[in-house]
Amino acid sequence: MDEIDKDKAKTNPAAVFDKPADVAASKELAPAEKAKILQEWELDARLQDAAADEGMTRKAAEPGEKKGGVKSLLPEIKEAQRDLGAKPIPDEGAPTKFTP
Repeated sequence: MDEIDKDKAKTNPAAVFDKPADVAASKELAPAEKAKILQEWELDARLQDAAADEGMTRKAAEPGEKKGGVKSLLPEIKEAQRDLGAKPIPDEGAPTKFTP
């Protein structure tokens, strides 16, 4: 991977990293930067999950996917956060409904 665009990673992690584990494994980022990036990705995943649950996506669901054909990245994000020792967004403070 070429040099990371840190500003872009902080606002649109999926545009810079293939998967959440790549954030945790990055040697170019400080732990606090990794935590911030994963928190942003978590927020995006929660919003996408809510949109899929409300039928706001176009693709039909396949096995293992949420309604709307979107596979939730939330479990992968939470795993990467645990690996870093970073705290996820508290479920009671999340901008969308509870997502396990």
